[in-house]
Amino acid sequence: MNTIALKIGVASNPQDALLALNTIKGLSQWWTTDTTGNTQVGSIIKFRFNGEGPDMKVIKNTNDSIVWQCVSGHPEWPNTEIQFDIKQEQETVIYFQHRNWEEVSPMFHLCSMKWATFLLSLKSHLDGEGGRAFPDDIKVSTLGY
Repeated sequence: MNTIALKIGVASNPQDALLALNTIKGLSQWWTTDTTGNTQVGSIIKFRFNGEGPDMKVIKNTNDSIVWQCVSGHPEWPNTEIQFDIKQEQETVIYFQHRNWEEVSPMFHLCSMKWATFLLSLKSHLDGEGGRAFPDDIKVSTLGY
C-alpha cells in the first residue's frame, strides 16, 4: 500500500487547528465550500467538487488526531484513510497522511499535488490569511484540477 504524507506548520494554536479539521465550517474554509455532514465518530462527511466527491466516515476524532475512511468517491479512493495529527512542537504542526492506496497511479500523483495545495490552503486559513477552498483553490492542471 502507498501513502501520501505531508507536514505543515501554522501560526494558530492546536485548538484552532482542530476546529479547522473537525467542524463542517472549518473544513469548508480550506478544502471545499460544499462540505456537509457530521464530524462525530461513525458519521459521514460529504465533500463535493462540482457535485462529485468523496464521502468520508469519521473513524477517530480526538483533541489531536482525526481519521476518516473513504466510503465512496473516485474508484481509487474507497478504503483509503485520511489522517490528521496535530502536534505542538516549536510551532503548531499538522501531519497529514492519505494512506492505503493500492498503486502509484496518475490519480495518486494528482492527489499528492492537490493535497499539497489544500494543506497550503489550510495553512493560509490558520495563519489568518484566508483559505483557498474549492472552487477557489490553486489549480495544478489545465484541465481545472
